[in-house]
Amino acid sequence: MQPPSLFDATMAQLSYGLDGLSQRQDIISTNIANVDTPGYLTHDVNFEQSLQSAIQQSTGNPLAVVPGALPAPTTRNDLQVRNDGNNVDVNQQMIEMAQTSLRYQTAGQMISGKFSLLTAALAPVQ
Repeated sequence: MQPPSLFDATMAQLSYGLDGLSQRQDIISTNIANVDTPGYLTHDVNFEQSLQSAIQQSTGNPLAVVPGALPAPTTRNDLQVRNDGNNVDVNQQMIEMAQTSLRYQTAGQMISGKFSLLTAALAPVQ
């Protein structure tokens, strides 16, 4: 029987999620900064799809459940394009930024809780 790993699949998935959410925040900030740039198209990163695919294809190795790198940002062509060729909707981007921020905070709290459990388990008994 193999001893449990301190950094199991859940920790690896949360870490990957934090990286993806951080990248999404950067992309949203760039989108908002380019709201008045003619021809600029909104970008996003769909790391959730990569993670879900890796989970479904995992072979029982807990750390194989996470993809190696984040996917490249993609251009959003499903949004209405203005006359200047720009499709950034500031209101939508602000909503996505708030949602991304909440998800990041939640994932960070989950990792913090996991470390708290590990710390408590390793603490000397008095």
